[in-house]
Amino acid sequence: MKPKTMNPPKVSTSLHDQSGVALIVVLLVLILIMIVGAIAVRQSTTDLKVATADQVNKLLFQANDAALLKVEKEDRILSAASREKNDTLKGYISSSEREGHKISFCVRPRSTKLFSILEISELNESNALLTDKNNGYCNPDDSNDYVSEGRVITQMTFVRPESSGIFSQEGSGTSSNNVEPATTGVNAAIGCTTFIGYVTSVIPALSSAPLGNASSNDTTSIAGCFKQMRTEPTTVDSCLTALSVPYQTQQQTYINQPVGVTCVSGN
Repeated sequence: MKPKTMNPPKVSTSLHDQSGVALIVVLLVLILIMIVGAIAVRQSTTDLKVATADQVNKLLFQANDAALLKVEKEDRILSAASREKNDTLKGYISSSEREGHKISFCVRPRSTKLFSILEISELNESNALLTDKNNGYCNPDDSNDYVSEGRVITQMTFVRPESSGIFSQEGSGTSSNNVEPATTGVNAAIGCTTFIGYVTSVIPALSSAPLGNASSNDTTSIAGCFKQMRTEPTTVDSCLTALSVPYQTQQQTYINQPVGVTCVSGN
């Protein structure tokens, strides 16, 4: 009698099917994780850019604000201590010889004074640069022209508008009702001088624009942008914008008011 032979057990294919499903699920989960991770990285990069832009704006604002406060304080102290009008920014630009002129100087932390007639660049009423006054424009290629731990360059420009007539320089108590105001006596028109100050700070390291040097005059470098006009079609601001240079400009209007006089308006 022959013994019975045992047939091998049949292996069910359902285990393979389950393994295949599990693999697909794992792959889907991994893809989902990768998508979520990519979104998170992109979001954090955007947040970083926003945070960096905010920090840059704050740094530029602080540099501008510090320059304005310093030049105003310096002018106030020197005005009280000196009788020579050319020693102060207010006295220098208020001179009748400076009508229509533009005076620029770089905020140089190693200089003893912000404003010095030896370190200014001056344009006359025809926008011609005075040859003996050409040492004020900031030079991004010079480390001495940087503030805020060597990260920021700040340049100031003060513009003396051309006078529009005696009526624009009236003091309190005068009248311009089609009557020529008196030139002497208590009703005399007071020559109160108005000038406009601009301060621009830039961070060259955050731009790929060429720095330029002291001889750069065109609009292809940061140094050249600093030499542009303030009220012409191509200005300092428009030049820096075209070069994608991070910058900020603040504007302030000043009136040189004689002691004991209330100015109505002036140039």
